[in-house]
Amino acid sequence: MRSSAARVGLATVSILVAAPAGCGNAVTTDVVGMTGVTADAQGRPVVIVAACGAAYDRIAVSDMLDRSTVPATQVNETLLTMTRETPLTGTETVSLTDPLAPWSASKRFEPTEPDGIDVAAFAEGEDRTTTSVMVTRAEYQQVSADVVLVRQGERWTRAEFDARACDRDSWPEVTIS
Repeated sequence: MRSSAARVGLATVSILVAAPAGCGNAVTTDVVGMTGVTADAQGRPVVIVAACGAAYDRIAVSDMLDRSTVPATQVNETLLTMTRETPLTGTETVSLTDPLAPWSASKRFEPTEPDGIDVAAFAEGEDRTTTSVMVTRAEYQQVSADVVLVRQGERWTRAEFDARACDRDSWPEVTIS
């Protein structure tokens, strides 16, 4: 049996991210936890965040650009930022269109307007984020309460999400073509 600290450690991966030009330094961002898209009991699509021992106070929704049609240097535009005063430390669902307290949104948002969205939670002022989830407009319009979309188009049951989100060793291997 693994201790809580060991499980959190297993769920932490360091990613090397290029620093701003001219800086000469690398920034390490810890990936702890998982973000997915599912539906609430009424069938309305929501974001689900499993913090996995970390603390997050922001959810960012970015435009998912079609990399086959835009320059590699083009940055995904942030479409929505949701914030909260007290960081999320467990697992929670949040509406993208009508977040309830303690969440607040930077503006009104309609997730079906962009062709796709990329959603992740992060901690303001810290180099830590959850895995992001990339969701196309068609996928977003068809989510249900028993399915959670994670990472790059994977479909997990809600029970699988609850069991796997904080246990990186249980994640299926992703093959990108």
